[in-house]
Amino acid sequence: MVIKQLSSTAMQELRYLLEQMNTCALALEEIGKKEQEAIHLLDSDRVLQLSERRVNAHQQLGELEKECHGLLRRQNIPADMTLEVVIDMYAGTQAADFQALRRKLYERIMVVDQSSQENRLRLLAAYNVTSTILQKLGLTQNSTTYSRSGAK
Repeated sequence: MVIKQLSSTAMQELRYLLEQMNTCALALEEIGKKEQEAIHLLDSDRVLQLSERRVNAHQQLGELEKECHGLLRRQNIPADMTLEVVIDMYAGTQAADFQALRRKLYERIMVVDQSSQENRLRLLAAYNVTSTILQKLGLTQNSTTYSRSGAK
């Protein structure tokens, strides 16, 4: 059911934003893969460099999302309407193409999220192993943890 189609300029801008968001998500996927390698090698310098790249890519993705919301707001589309519904209602004959772009972006974001969670766990494990080794070698103090007996 098409209520009214967005202007061709708005459709072009929406396509551009979705493509740019997809490019950011693709960059985040690549960063995640490189982070995994760096964590495996315990290359802290590389992990830090990649973390900075990740932050920048996330910021860029956030800015693109804001632009997308702004575009929809300028088109008088309710803020609570999902992009899926907006496309179905306002993209007219281009709806299938835009839905494919949206799904591709969503799937890529899900892959990035999963990769980020896995890398977080790998970093935590690498930190724990490294800390334990340093403690056993006597190069750092044993970490203090919460103890019931000390909480009087």
